[in-house]
Amino acid sequence: MHAEAVPNVLLVVLDSVRASNCSVYGAPRETTPFLESFTDEAVTYTQARAPSNWSLPSHVSLFTGLEAHEHRVTVHDRLIPGHTAFESLETAGYDTGLFSENGFLTGHEVGIENCFETVVAVPDSFDDAYDTGEINPGPDGFYYADQLLDWTAGRDEPWAACLNLMDAHRPFEPRDEYDQWADERARELQQSLDTRWEWTFHGGDRPYWQLSGLESLYDGGIRQADAVVESVVEGLRRRGDLDETLVVVCGDHGDGFGEPGYVAGEPPAVSHIVPMHEELLHVPLLVRPPGGGTGDRCHRPAALTQFPAVVREHLDGEPSAHGFATERVVSMKQPVTADLRDRFERACDDLDSYTAASRAVYTDAPGTAVRKRYYWGEQGLEALVHGPGDVQPQGSVEPATVDGAFERGEEGVREPLDGRQVTDEAKEQLAALGYY
Repeated sequence: MHAEAVPNVLLVVLDSVRASNCSVYGAPRETTPFLESFTDEAVTYTQARAPSNWSLPSHVSLFTGLEAHEHRVTVHDRLIPGHTAFESLETAGYDTGLFSENGFLTGHEVGIENCFETVVAVPDSFDDAYDTGEINPGPDGFYYADQLLDWTAGRDEPWAACLNLMDAHRPFEPRDEYDQWADERARELQQSLDTRWEWTFHGGDRPYWQLSGLESLYDGGIRQADAVVESVVEGLRRRGDLDETLVVVCGDHGDGFGEPGYVAGEPPAVSHIVPMHEELLHVPLLVRPPGGGTGDRCHRPAALTQFPAVVREHLDGEPSAHGFATERVVSMKQPVTADLRDRFERACDDLDSYTAASRAVYTDAPGTAVRKRYYWGEQGLEALVHGPGDVQPQGSVEPATVDGAFERGEEGVREPLDGRQVTDEAKEQLAALGYY
């Protein structure tokens, strides 16, 4: 690390936000007007992919730089201390902070919260201005944004923070000013469903087409998350801190609303955790370097696991123009755990359709496309993905050709959890988000 001043580091994770519903990537609804303006001073990656299809493995990959098949952290494991970018930054003299209502990050025994000096989770009490949901009892994303801004204002040392925003995670309850596309039928539908509603659709109790109503609420959640990002970025700008900060904005995975699969036996995408569709893996990624950028766009495959390497480059004063771009991006579905397996077994006739192994590998392709090779169970497919939702199947592939990209084995950064895996407080938070 050079003796000159080093940049602050801000990682903003838009939990559950997929690229195809962001207007910055061409979605017809204006869900991300701030991010659209932000592209003028950031690098916009058009082909970024998540390392897995739900929060826990994706965040571990983001923080450690390890692919999901290398760390293999699930709800049954604890992350061994000392392997994350934020711990390395603390060693380098940074103050570190985590701001989120996601119980897997701030309360679960997996140990992610132990990687930060300061952790702001769901508070016991908060101002009524942040109390905007009927289903989820916690505050909305503006609370965590304001906590982050207050915390950064009091730092004497350089700081590094992760702000995880759950505004677009179910239950979808955007404020009225951002709830621009849903109607009363959509709101009544969500109120009538369990917060964990995928089995209602996979089990045939409701038709998949009704998910379009929930998607209209989801889009309002993305619009709200965009406004929260704006409040943070512009707050840093007004203080004169933005140009001293590396800002990374990304999704950790997407969400599904009934989109069909492309190979035999692959179920429709409903919410996340199980499906491996593009709706779950193609995520937004924008990076503003200290001092601002020139509005560049990168069409190469980009991996979220490059985050620690990008941070190191900036600390060393030698950042590359497209640090998240790689020759190959890999993604995988974590094994379905016992509790989840039992739920699918109770609700669905064909359990194998939901528990099948799945891996995907992305490589560069002509123009602005990427080549995707993936499999679900024993069926594999090669496709060209030109943009969010623009998938052109090319033909079948053998799963073994995909597995060849997963040569590196487990890195030994986890240890099994014994006994209770989650505190009562964290379980209550996770239940409000549909995890229990």
